Amino acid sequence: MENVNNALRGEIVARFGSMEKCGQAIGWSGRRIRDVVTGRQTMTVNDAETLANALSVNTAEKFMEIFFPNMSI
Repeated sequence: MENVNNALRGEIVARFGSMEKCGQAIGWSGRRIRDVVTGRQTMTVNDAETLANALSVNTAEKFMEIFFPNMSI
């Protein structure tokens, strides 16, 4: 079962226009970015850091909102 992170997907599309364009910008394949966002591939700490930098996430609150949308701080 896929665990789609809609908050992350929304941020990616808002910033890059598509997940594929985001993947190109960070050197990932379209498949890898889709697999990470849909939960098919486990997101590593390095993956989260790469995406956070690409999305210009600069506060803990925004990071939690995007990467852990079901948790409260």
